[in-house]
Amino acid sequence: MAKTLSTVVRVGVIVNPIAGMGGAVALHGTDGDASEQARALGALPGAEERMQRALAVLRREHPAAIDIVAAAGAMGENSVRASGLTVARTVGVASNTTSAADTRAAAISMRDADVDLVLFAGGDGTAADIVAELGTAITVLGTPSGVKMHSGVFARTPERAGEIAAEYLAAGERRVSFETEVLDVAPGEHDISDIAVARVPHATAGVQGPKVARPDSSEADIPALGADIAASMTAGTSYILGPGTTVGSILSALGLEGTRNGCDIVANGALVTVDASEETLFEHVSTHPGSVLILGVVGGQGFLLGRGNQQISPRVLSLIDEENIVIVAAQNKIDALQPPQLHVDLGRAEPYLALHGYRRIRTSPTRSTVLRITN
Repeated sequence: MAKTLSTVVRVGVIVNPIAGMGGAVALHGTDGDASEQARALGALPGAEERMQRALAVLRREHPAAIDIVAAAGAMGENSVRASGLTVARTVGVASNTTSAADTRAAAISMRDADVDLVLFAGGDGTAADIVAELGTAITVLGTPSGVKMHSGVFARTPERAGEIAAEYLAAGERRVSFETEVLDVAPGEHDISDIAVARVPHATAGVQGPKVARPDSSEADIPALGADIAASMTAGTSYILGPGTTVGSILSALGLEGTRNGCDIVANGALVTVDASEETLFEHVSTHPGSVLILGVVGGQGFLLGRGNQQISPRVLSLIDEENIVIVAAQNKIDALQPPQLHVDLGRAEPYLALHGYRRIRTSPTRSTVLRITN
């Protein structure tokens, strides 16, 4: 029987509690054995707290009754209760260890419970597990909590996730959704694969787009830009190079082999550290004042920070002067952004003011553009 406007809305909540732990310690994911490795390196979980933030906004923006079906314990129930919302029903059994099979089982239970929306916290791997069971039959929305978030199913921040969920649920029979790609990078690989198609809410608050490859038409500008920046590097200054092909052109110009998916430290034309962790970056910039940070832009999404570069944390940024943050991107990548904005998600509710407002983005040795950064 179809739901009507008077029907209490039903929301499924799933949290991958280990999602995102590998980011700060340069593991590029928390799949398989990486979660234990991340813990051994001192990584702390954050997905439950991010879901709690999303649910707190949902509670505020949607005061009408919500029937919440939550995965037990750390997989959703804890976040719901911490947000002040009430759990109508739990699925699964609370455990100190969770797996992809638990995520899939929770998704099946929520499909059987006929939920209006599945709100989840995790990354691309979690999205793939959920959509493998739900397909496009049930609308899903991701609270960004993983290391890799290339898929088009995530809100830009936890607070945005709460706003989008509230807007979608309040629309009742007028709800609008659309299909988007679920993408992921296989362990040990660099290339992004199209895994599945999901259905997400259409909302004014905005869901991030899927990551897209850089268009070819400005390709000649990128090696030239990399060479120009490499030639301008000063002796004795440390340079932190973020992930991505545009920033990678600087390494190529220097004749260095770094990492495509992580952060490298370069000084005096040589690699100091390849694939540095957050701890390594912090220790380095603490002892090397005047360090320069060079960031690329995630194609199709516009993210500078918070998508695959969690090593660049708030405390690392606090030691880098605002004028020493350089942003580079292909012009066609900038032109394709809709809306034409850049985004920062540093894992906390408070904005990072040094990357706020309008900033210059270098697109070639002789050209630049200016875009607004939101966070």
